[in-house]
Amino acid sequence: MDLNSVIAETRNLITSVANQLSAAGANPEQLAVSTPARRLLGAFPLSASYKRAGEGFLLGALVVTTHGNVFEPGLIIRASLKVLPGHQAQSAQERVELRRKLLAAKFPEDSAVLIDPRRLPIDDLEALAKENGPLVLREIVVDGVRTQQLLVRWMSTASDSDLRPLEDYLNERVELAITGIAEA
Repeated sequence: MDLNSVIAETRNLITSVANQLSAAGANPEQLAVSTPARRLLGAFPLSASYKRAGEGFLLGALVVTTHGNVFEPGLIIRASLKVLPGHQAQSAQERVELRRKLLAAKFPEDSAVLIDPRRLPIDDLEALAKENGPLVLREIVVDGVRTQQLLVRWMSTASDSDLRPLEDYLNERVELAITGIAEA
């Protein structure tokens, strides 16, 4: 199998998974990119903010889109003004401020937002072979034949021997998500 067909099959798999979730009624998470604090026209300060970068479905260690892209999730937070009563730790207060900034950036109330997700290089198998993140390309032996396969590191501390094939991982996660939607 050549490089282009591997990339095309991977994109088709990811697109198919995202479309299955969409058809089942799953709500996509919002993808956001941080914009640093800056000055407008050199004089007016603008605070750090967030802008939309699309939508995707969170499937454990991966985020898949209907465009065939796959991301490492980044920081996950809900855009909401709901706060728990009582004393809050500094980290909780920082999350409240972050939620306010997401709402100010026009993300829908109560939507899950993935801040600064990292696009995984599925078009560059050489880069995936060097990856240590959630999606990697590794050489494995199947029925005595050495082959390269896309594998998922479902937990950041998982060793290479604990990796799961991408297709198996996505199928399992989709089945769990669709079952959860049906039971809700």
